Amino acid sequence: MDDNKQPVRFRQRTKQVTAPPTPEALFGVLPRTTNGHGALWSHQADMLRAYASPELVNKPDVALELPTGSGKTLVGLLLADWRRRRFKHRSVYACPTKQLAHQVWTAARAQGVPAALFVGKRSGFSDQDLARYEGADAVAITVYSHVFNTNSAFPDAQSLLFDDAHAAENYVAEAWAVDIPASDAQFTSLLDVFGDDLDPHLLARLADPHSGTEVRLVPATMVAKHAPDLDKVLSTLSGNASYRFKMIRPHLRACLFYVSPQRWYIRPMISPTFTHDPFTSPQQRIYLSATLGEGGELERAFGRLKISRIPAPPEWENIGSGRRFFVFPDLAESSEDPYGPAGLHAAEPNELDPPDTAEPPAPRETKGGLVGRLIALRGKSVVLTPDGKSATMIADTLGVPHSERFQPGETVDGLQPFKDAERGMLLAPSRFDGMDLPDESCSVILMHDLPDSLHLQDQFLQTRLRASRVAQERVRTRVIQGAGRCTRGPRDFALVIVTGRELQRFLSRLDVREGLPPELQAEIAFGRDNSQVPPSDLVTLARSALKRDEIWQEDAEPDIVERRSECTKQEPAYVTKLSGSAEHEVLAWQAAWLEDWDAASQRAVQALNLLTGEELRPYQAMWAYLGSAWARLATGAPAAPARAEQLLQRARKAAIGTTWLREIEGQADVEPELGVVDGEAVAAVAEAYRSSTKLKTAAKYEAFATEMLANLGNRNATKYEQGLVSLGELLGARSFKSSDQGREDAAWLWPSWWMTVEAKSEQKSDGGISLNDIRQTNTHLQQLASDQQVDEPPAGSISVIASPKGIVSDDGVTGAVPHLYLVSPETILALAVRATQAWTRIRGAAPAGVEGDDLLAVVTQALRTSRVLPSYVKETMTADPVRS
Repeated sequence: MDDNKQPVRFRQRTKQVTAPPTPEALFGVLPRTTNGHGALWSHQADMLRAYASPELVNKPDVALELPTGSGKTLVGLLLADWRRRRFKHRSVYACPTKQLAHQVWTAARAQGVPAALFVGKRSGFSDQDLARYEGADAVAITVYSHVFNTNSAFPDAQSLLFDDAHAAENYVAEAWAVDIPASDAQFTSLLDVFGDDLDPHLLARLADPHSGTEVRLVPATMVAKHAPDLDKVLSTLSGNASYRFKMIRPHLRACLFYVSPQRWYIRPMISPTFTHDPFTSPQQRIYLSATLGEGGELERAFGRLKISRIPAPPEWENIGSGRRFFVFPDLAESSEDPYGPAGLHAAEPNELDPPDTAEPPAPRETKGGLVGRLIALRGKSVVLTPDGKSATMIADTLGVPHSERFQPGETVDGLQPFKDAERGMLLAPSRFDGMDLPDESCSVILMHDLPDSLHLQDQFLQTRLRASRVAQERVRTRVIQGAGRCTRGPRDFALVIVTGRELQRFLSRLDVREGLPPELQAEIAFGRDNSQVPPSDLVTLARSALKRDEIWQEDAEPDIVERRSECTKQEPAYVTKLSGSAEHEVLAWQAAWLEDWDAASQRAVQALNLLTGEELRPYQAMWAYLGSAWARLATGAPAAPARAEQLLQRARKAAIGTTWLREIEGQADVEPELGVVDGEAVAAVAEAYRSSTKLKTAAKYEAFATEMLANLGNRNATKYEQGLVSLGELLGARSFKSSDQGREDAAWLWPSWWMTVEAKSEQKSDGGISLNDIRQTNTHLQQLASDQQVDEPPAGSISVIASPKGIVSDDGVTGAVPHLYLVSPETILALAVRATQAWTRIRGAAPAGVEGDDLLAVVTQALRTSRVLPSYVKETMTADPVRS
């Protein structure tokens, strides 16, 4: 035996302190680390002190607001670990994605927090790590899907922490959501189940791959009627869809069935987490969120009645998370710029400004107009889009070689190849959260399009229901998070390039911007003002910003700081109403999930009574409809039938201006009644078909329609305005152009509703619509009323500006009247194509000699099928209000 060898010794138990360490005592011993964590920032310590109060430590649901860059990962790890030590809890830290879970696990190891990583298949979990978690010797770090699952990996957790809770709605709902693409056999099978009851016009559109992407909602009563047949179809699903079907199978009658030509999407509106023991059994659920929201977003996302909140400390407002220069290429002044237009279009080869690096890579040809030039100011950039197709399109348009395209990956090392590269573009669709590129990793972000529709329920609320305000906080948070991917600390800097019509319009809305943090409000306002310069000047300003040179320090930084001092975060009044209704909404869906239809209907009424005001009218319509449908299913409740009819009337009243409810009511054997304006249009089109000399014969109609479509595809103002007048005639309106100076370019008059069009077809797509254009259009309806010798235009009449420009100047937004809308020439051309399709149907179904009610029936069916009744026209034209 070697005398120098140390004998094997038993490990001695570490003596326990008499009192378990308080959060503050535990936090104080953390070492300082090289990544900036360890020594707590003051706001982090404040958050932990607030949580340590006896009232919150024992609350079942607690949310902490920690904005982007404020170090919420460290706070979350300390809380999860403290509860493990203090209460001997099996503590779980759940992340939305695998990459974020890896990132948190790496941070835990750096901080000395005992942790074990559980991602991927359960069969691959380490038995040793599972034993450490089960024995409360380590925090389990995992993903949401291992919690919300038919067979949860952590069914006996005692403390449960959710990171990025602001982005959780989709990850939570995923467990109870079945997504069926049109390529799957079940897509057609589901249509067949509903086929005898659904509106045949809707079925025809769903079978047409060219009919667009609009989503429809199947009537809830129809779902209940066909539940057994639906079960048979859905039981044939395989893969992940089959596991999710198991979560909803006993409750199909309580699910909403959304359908578009591309897919079916089946789920409850609010996730029934109350039935999921792995979520409800822990003593406490902690939610880490970049924003708490004031409208009940967290409660709806997690299906909880009440979540206690700890807001971000006021000190955080004085720290911030770096600086950004927002640029809006489409606001740049039009010019004969040799580099091409502002948007993402190919340009001629030109001499490239080399990236500002110590050893710049060899320059390559710049494409993509002004956007391409801005991207080229640095060798690396990240592209954030709602979908992968858009990200690839941008890389193709900008001419990025495939060897320089990177994907985020699923592990903490997934970003490393991009970080290590000299140049490249990180394509990150739908990755507005959980992806950190601090310091010199990347300093250019291209944000393209609005991340508002991650699934068909989102899309339905936004586009069909027009209840955008309900989802506004969620969308706003995604934008905030996306803009902060490269500014993770106070010394970071990023150039944020904003493109895409909807995203730019979103950030133009004052009610949206007033709800942002003051620092971000100031940065966006400064960026919008400074983007309204010639393209070459904008590139120069962006270069100055990235270098943070003397010009930036002397001109830009003081201006942003001053703007910041003038900004306050303001929530509109309707947010409080949404907050108040959230509890009743959750309770309503809990009752529906248990098929207590009468209770669900009564809870819907309670929610509905709080959702007052014009701003929430579309959401009122949805809840009135749900309450009515549930009351119809409550066959044993005496008061339910009368309540069902009353709520349906409320739904119809609140849904004015949209067509989704009418389509729900339109079944195979019962056509929904025409509204007054639609009836006027049908009569006018029938009369025009019967007697108009320029539309009566096939040859004359073909010449008329061909010329109209050509004119609406022409930028020339005279021809375009002629096309608008012709389109109005096909739609059954009295259509004309005023000859007086400063009047509308086209007026469409039905007896009960008017629309005026200010045509700006000759404008370029870059720049914003000016205040002068807004003021001119504001007066059109009143001037038209004077011309028609009436005091006022009919109620609900609108004015639109038809322009290639996607955004409006700030002063134009504030100067717009409520009835003013923005529409693209492409939208009007698509409407014209549908109008010609309707007339072709009429000509095919109504040969010469058809008169009276028979002709009216043919016209009604054609206009309804092609979606060119005035109600559809109004819905199309009012999708984009200038002033929210």
